[in-house]
Amino acid sequence: MPLRVKPMVQYLTEQVEKMRDQDYTALSVAKAVKGREPGGRNKTLLFKKQPFSFGPGNPAGAVALWTAWAADIVRSSLDRPDEPVVIVPVPNSQATTEDRADFRTWELARLIAESVGGNVMALDELRWTEVMPKASEGGPRHAYQLYPKLACALQYDPAADRILIDDVLTSGGHMQAAAARLTRAGTNVVAGLACGRTMHVQVTNPFGMPVEELSDFDPDDPFGFGAFFDEAD
Repeated sequence: MPLRVKPMVQYLTEQVEKMRDQDYTALSVAKAVKGREPGGRNKTLLFKKQPFSFGPGNPAGAVALWTAWAADIVRSSLDRPDEPVVIVPVPNSQATTEDRADFRTWELARLIAESVGGNVMALDELRWTEVMPKASEGGPRHAYQLYPKLACALQYDPAADRILIDDVLTSGGHMQAAAARLTRAGTNVVAGLACGRTMHVQVTNPFGMPVEELSDFDPDDPFGFGAFFDEAD
């Protein structure tokens, strides 16, 4: 079934003609979660009546805001609160099977799991088999290109549901490849979360991004021909 992914904010990759204050604020949050300097102006936003302050030289508040938002979604969506859930980060381009160093999205996954608590855990179950060129620098974006370079090593019971997290959702190819690799390993991916949604035009509410459905990637039918053609008898 399609993977449902919920981003938090609009991530404008290019400034539009009439940038609004909320556009700059959303951009600052996405940059901070990606590990970049947020820039913009000092801001304080409320989430569940709790203030989060961030701005130039202070990305921590924006990261804490996204952590609280993501943890709230995970917590409220658990159909079986007593059952374990694993948060799995989509690996950054440098996160390979040969280099076991920490990476940004794994750090974010741990923050979310710690915030939710209980039986929710973060595990580093996906790594690239080689350093991958960044998508923003012309690297692969499509699931059929990414899937063969992705390795999966489950570290917990496959019966536990998995939730994927990434800093930014662009084409969806990384999420699709990650979900397919986890599914092929025998576990179930129930949802995906991202901070930013790459956009080239403004949306009405840059902090009200809709849930998106990503079609399943089938490694045995990488170009999706099976969705359009049936084989003759």
